[in-house]
Amino acid sequence: MIAHDLYDIKELFGSLANGDDSAFKTIFELYKKRVFSVALKMLKSETGAEEIVQDVFLSVWVAKGRLAGVNDPEAYIFTITYNTIYAHLKKASRNRELLKTIMRQLTDIQNTTEDAIAGNETGKLIHEAVQQLSPQQRTVYQLNKQEGLSYDEIAARMKISRNTVKNHLAEAMKTIRLFLKRTAMLVMSLIVFLIK
Repeated sequence: MIAHDLYDIKELFGSLANGDDSAFKTIFELYKKRVFSVALKMLKSETGAEEIVQDVFLSVWVAKGRLAGVNDPEAYIFTITYNTIYAHLKKASRNRELLKTIMRQLTDIQNTTEDAIAGNETGKLIHEAVQQLSPQQRTVYQLNKQEGLSYDEIAARMKISRNTVKNHLAEAMKTIRLFLKRTAMLVMSLIVFLIK
């Protein structure tokens, strides 16, 4: 560990501004733990705090040509730290709102009737789900949902009991809902990955 009293941080800033890249390593070693500690206290996440440390010192490195004009280097570092943490929290808040919106939409999809869903793009997904049904379940579903036949009419056409029709349709709907839910969760996982 590097002792703070052995270094003049303003001189280090000046050296880095003048092209002495080794000064950056010294500045990093002097302040990384303090920046991490502040970030950890505010974010309650070690991973988040590590990201803040990286972002803060990346900002210092990118601005190195202007560091000679900084009068209070320590205040400069912690101003960047707080600004970075604030931006991180703001982004996390936006992400949480986006996830809430996605979850609301998923709930809406699950609570919407299959007839209504078939009227939009999700109809393609339902068609794909229907193809995974057993032949009898698929026939019952299509006769009921697409042709509008009643249980009794389907039973008569397929020469099976009304109760069998009811059971086939219940299983078909369960399979379709599960397929839609899994597909929706995959989409959500992709969105979460992209916005991280």
